[in-house]
Amino acid sequence: MSPVSRSRIGRRRSVLRRCLAILPLAFLDSSAFAQTVDYGALEQLFGEPVTTSATGQPQRAAEAPAAMEIVSATQIRRSGAVDLPGVLKQVPGVDVLQWASDNADVSVRGYDQAFSSRLLVLVDGRQVYADHYGYTPWAAVPVELSTIRQIEVVKGPNTALFGANAVSGVINIITYNPLYDDVNTLSVTGGTQGTIQGSATATVKDSGRWAVRLSGGAGLDHDFSSPVPVYNGSLQREQNSHAEINLNGIVQLGSHTQFGLEATHSQTITNGVDVSYSLARTLHLTSSLKGQLTAETDFGLIQAVAYTNWIAQDSINNLGIPFDFDNQSTVVQLQDIWRINADHVVRAAFEFRHNEVNTTPIEGGRVFYDTPSFSGMWNWTISPALSWTNAVRLDFLSLGRSGTAPAGYPFPNSAWDRTISEWGFNSGLVWKASEDDTVRLLASRGIELPNLALLGSVVLATPLFNSTGNPNLNASAVMNYEADWDHQIDAIDGFLRTAFFVQRTTSIISLNGGFVPGPPFYNLPINIGSSDAVGAEISLGGRIAQDWHWGASYRFETIKDKFIPLAQNGADFTDFQHVTPKHQIKANLGWARDSWEADMAAYYQSATRGLILTMTGSGLLPVQDYFNADARIGYRINDNLTLAVSGQNLLESRQVQTSGPAIERRVFLNLSAGF
Repeated sequence: MSPVSRSRIGRRRSVLRRCLAILPLAFLDSSAFAQTVDYGALEQLFGEPVTTSATGQPQRAAEAPAAMEIVSATQIRRSGAVDLPGVLKQVPGVDVLQWASDNADVSVRGYDQAFSSRLLVLVDGRQVYADHYGYTPWAAVPVELSTIRQIEVVKGPNTALFGANAVSGVINIITYNPLYDDVNTLSVTGGTQGTIQGSATATVKDSGRWAVRLSGGAGLDHDFSSPVPVYNGSLQREQNSHAEINLNGIVQLGSHTQFGLEATHSQTITNGVDVSYSLARTLHLTSSLKGQLTAETDFGLIQAVAYTNWIAQDSINNLGIPFDFDNQSTVVQLQDIWRINADHVVRAAFEFRHNEVNTTPIEGGRVFYDTPSFSGMWNWTISPALSWTNAVRLDFLSLGRSGTAPAGYPFPNSAWDRTISEWGFNSGLVWKASEDDTVRLLASRGIELPNLALLGSVVLATPLFNSTGNPNLNASAVMNYEADWDHQIDAIDGFLRTAFFVQRTTSIISLNGGFVPGPPFYNLPINIGSSDAVGAEISLGGRIAQDWHWGASYRFETIKDKFIPLAQNGADFTDFQHVTPKHQIKANLGWARDSWEADMAAYYQSATRGLILTMTGSGLLPVQDYFNADARIGYRINDNLTLAVSGQNLLESRQVQTSGPAIERRVFLNLSAGF
């Protein structure tokens, strides 16, 4: 071993000792509850962004017992993106289906469809995944890009570590902590499609005793003017709008106790597609209130968190059918993490979730569930080079329905008197084979619980057809086996990252495929079968001198669906085999010197098919392979002011990337100030 390598090992071990010494609150919940860690101090010590989400201990992403990419605040700024899907589009292994200028679906490792349900999204530990329809309304997430410290993209099933519905992965968004970070910004953006938007953030604090951050933003834009395919309908596309506000405060109650309070609100009007790939226009009103108490005690680090999310979703599709959901979910979490000795850290946690929503478009009923969950984690440092993390979670979803139903409805309220019991686990062995090589062996089982719409909150009756949810649905489970290898390459001041995974999903939930013969006849969602996936990822990146950085990634994935005959070939708006690209390539190149920055991100996707609405249900439309690029050039006028021009989908004025309307080139001019 060279003297340089020995020196590097010594520095890293010293860093870890200092982290554990100065951060007694570092052992946070592996299910990403509240964020009370000083990430800025950790970044300075490690020399790179770190995570505490997987085990509660500060780690490099390569050393976490999960396949993880960390997107830093610098990368977010230099991406030139104006929203979260625009940032995530540049991350290796992430799929983005953009249906309109402000409407997109995001997934990890394929399986992306309209109203994508397999990706759990958290902001500072609060779930923004909408349980009532099992998707994430990205435009309505009340967070400004300038307040995000890092985005952790966790790949593969992680139910036991992060919670139910983390079956293809987790997007864990961590904002700056007002107690440790001063974030004061102003930003104004204008661009094509009539885009105009602004945001502001202000932080006020008192000598480390308390701190408050207030942030907000608003914007308008016209949607793409590209022609709407006939199978998407003819609903008139109107102006998009968004507005959001976020208040985040922390009080240091004592040397070992903190209390935090967060309140958010957002309102968006967007064009997009609904679950049947028909053009739709949707209003989202969201509000949330969260409180958290963190205390370091003789019995470990104890955290209590409680929050309530309200989501009102009003939408109308091309058929003129209005849907008006009014969803409220309340979550209480209690956990304790303690270090038994130098080699063992354990966590015990309890969560209770109450979720309810009205029936729509036929009103009069409410569907709800109560879900107590129990979880535990054990992190064992077997040796300085080897660690093993195991976690398990048990969910007990008790379903119910109250209120009225239309004449001839096929289910009495008592049909919902049932409990869905499921378990998930994560096991990760991490071996530091050498100073430059890390190997991870992972096995996990993730759970996707049925959403309330599919369980019965949709009650639809028309002269042509009737449709409702199914109280007898079972949860979907994903089993994943994975082997990863990360290698540091000093010659290029960079890294090589590889992953090979095998995955099986069982009891897949479809939008329809079942029926009650009646009269009246009702279409029902059902569990339609299984799906097998095999894939591999490779990423390579580094630096050239001090001015240039670069990266490239490739993902191969093949999927085989095994559905019941009625659900073959997308007949029920469910198809993973044909809509997931086999080949995905992404590359980036960046340069910075003095006051200038320039960045470009390119991406390629092989040919797929897209689901469309037909007279008999759904069909598959060929989507050709495509290549495109985003870019940004920024100039720092002074220490506080930056001017930047950026663009998305720059290579073509219009390009077909999905079965929806073609996306268009977009160009933005941004003026931002930081104080």
